[in-house]
Amino acid sequence: MKGFKGKFETLFDYFKFPKSIKFIYQVNRYTLAVVSQIQVLPYIENKKMKASNILSMVGNTPCVLLNKINTHGINVYLKMETTNPGGSIKDRIAIAMLENAENKGLLKQGMTVIEPSSGNTAIGLAMACAYKGYKFIAILDRMVPNAKRDKIKAYGADIIFLPEFDDGIDTVLYRIELTKKIIASYPNAFSPMQFENEDNPLEHYHSTAHEIYDQFGEQLNGVFITAGSCGTITGVSKYIKERNPETKVFAIEPQGSIIFGGDSGKYFVQGAGLAFRPIILDDSHIDDAIKISDLIAFKTARELARKEGILIGGTGACALAAALDNLHHFNSGDNIVIIIPDSGERYVDTIYNDTWLADHDFAALIQESTCDNELKNIIYDLGCTLNEF
Repeated sequence: MKGFKGKFETLFDYFKFPKSIKFIYQVNRYTLAVVSQIQVLPYIENKKMKASNILSMVGNTPCVLLNKINTHGINVYLKMETTNPGGSIKDRIAIAMLENAENKGLLKQGMTVIEPSSGNTAIGLAMACAYKGYKFIAILDRMVPNAKRDKIKAYGADIIFLPEFDDGIDTVLYRIELTKKIIASYPNAFSPMQFENEDNPLEHYHSTAHEIYDQFGEQLNGVFITAGSCGTITGVSKYIKERNPETKVFAIEPQGSIIFGGDSGKYFVQGAGLAFRPIILDDSHIDDAIKISDLIAFKTARELARKEGILIGGTGACALAAALDNLHHFNSGDNIVIIIPDSGERYVDTIYNDTWLADHDFAALIQESTCDNELKNIIYDLGCTLNEF
């Protein structure tokens, strides 16, 4: 053991490992301690991480455990795609679709990229196109929140807005057909067309799903994913089921969406659900499909913000609401993952805005300030207002 120890100390000195890790070895000389050293290293190295460009920052998103919401002993983790540089899970496919198109000769310098989107894919593409030097144009309906519009334009992109539609109407098919008409008339343009592009689910198979499995391995008991373009649910479900068929995979859609059947209707959740079944969807690896109402999704999002300090969009809230309502499928100590596609900061003028909620018949979700009356009086006496501008 003495000679073994000496060799390890030489390696620690040679590689210049931090003293904290060397100390762990000196106190714990056995295999378990060595594993602990390996687990600590990535964290220490990440503090010194240098990225070659903004696109290389996409992926490797963290999973955060819920602590304040009652999960009945089940470990509920949120995979926070909000940490991607463009702010959503769509950064992954934006880069993949562009680079694969470049490799195939479909996209060349001087061309314009055009994409129908509910906002997040457009933001990811605007970011990637800004770096790669392409002009980008997003095709959006008028329900897209201001925060998304402003971010798209901040990257130097243009936006084509659809004609007026009633609130809650799914305009995806209209956006797709409009994009195809523009591309046909303007041959110097290219559209990734996320709803038809096989690079969409393939990217999630190779990156998103791979990360989840690396984070949990055989200890992963369930995954909840809200379906939009269906790239995430297709890619992740296939990868996870290939590695562990016992892991339960749930697909979620807003009530009113008909991806997995049911009656078509209006819904306000942005970036989720469709009025048709996309051709890239493969549901053979999905255990069950669940529908969530706007009211439940928005209620879940607002409760999460107030209890856990985590701000998420309506798409992630659909998946979280479905998970919390289906905990009976799991046992205490099980691990389930909910994919959170984007941050709630993009919806501060909608689902987190009391005026918007009241205007769209969600007034039941509005909560009064918890500030006590004595403090309120002090505030007013000082000539200020509380929650009023």
